[in-house]
Formats: sequence, structure tokens, C-alpha cells
Amino acid sequence: MRGGLFFTLFFIFIVSGLAQAQTSGGAETKKYTFSFTGEASQMQLEQLQSNMHQLKGITEVKVNYKPDSKSGLLYFSHAAYAKRGEQEDDFNPADVKRLIVEAGLVPYEFKEL
Repeated sequence: MRGGLFFTLFFIFIVSGLAQAQTSGGAETKKYTFSFTGEASQMQLEQLQSNMHQLKGITEVKVNYKPDSKSGLLYFSHAAYAKRGEQEDDFNPADVKRLIVEAGLVPYEFKEL
């Protein structure tokens, strides 16, 4: 009876350790900026921010816009998980550029912080 309990506890310990290793390992958050120009309304900027959240892995989005110079900066964070096998990275800056263009703005410079 005592051996069975030991085996059960040992088995639970091993399984929970494996599950934790699979879920906690690999999340890496990177921060980026994408500058843009153009005349933008508050509604356009809010729509851009909302659309950014639809991209896979985007965790934070902030838009700073200066109406006097008609320029802005899109700050965002992307959480990437460890790749398995031949999987490709799911983040593509071209997707962000497309969203900026769709908002009626002109993308300028993309940077990783």
C-alpha cells in the first residue's frame, strides 16, 4: 500500500514538472516601434491600435501622435514562444506596415528596441 502511494506521488510530480516545463519555457517578449506620417483622426488611431491587437502575439500597443508635425510612433510588444521543429516565426513587420497603410498613414521606420 505504501509503495503504491509513493509511486502515485512520484508520477504526479514527474507529470506536473513536464507540464510546467512545456508552458513556462519559451515566452520571449520583444518591443518594437514603427514610425509613421500623415494626417490622422483620433478614430483612425484607435482603429489602428485595435487592429494591432488582432495580430498574433501582440501584447501591448501604444500610439503617440503629434498633430502639429503630422507624425507618430507606434509602440508595441510581441510575445514569441520557442519554436518547435521547422515552425516559422509568426511575427512579420510587414503586417504592421499593412495596418498603418490601411489606417491611411505612411509607414516610415521599423525598429526593435
